[in-house]
Amino acid sequence: MVNNNYPYQNFFPFSNIQQNSEAEVKLNEDQYEVYVNGNYVGQKTLKNQGEKLSDIDDFLRIQGISDFSSSLDGDHYTIQANAQDNDIANALSVYFNNR
Repeated sequence: MVNNNYPYQNFFPFSNIQQNSEAEVKLNEDQYEVYVNGNYVGQKTLKNQGEKLSDIDDFLRIQGISDFSSSLDGDHYTIQANAQDNDIANALSVYFNNR
């Protein structure tokens, strides 16, 4: 039965929606690239509400590494160290692979 009072009944106003839904999915996780003295060492993903970037610093201190400073610039988390930069990079490599 065709209802002539509604001439646009077969018109789909949302027909121009992008078919690639992956392009519009917002990530619920924050991701940061981590660098030690300018060298990329891995990616830290904050998967739950309790995680924070300072967890990286805490991990390094637990490993006995304390002579460093860290800063955030956009999605780049940079660790500057005068010494132990190889130790830091190795420790973080293990940290990122175990998470």
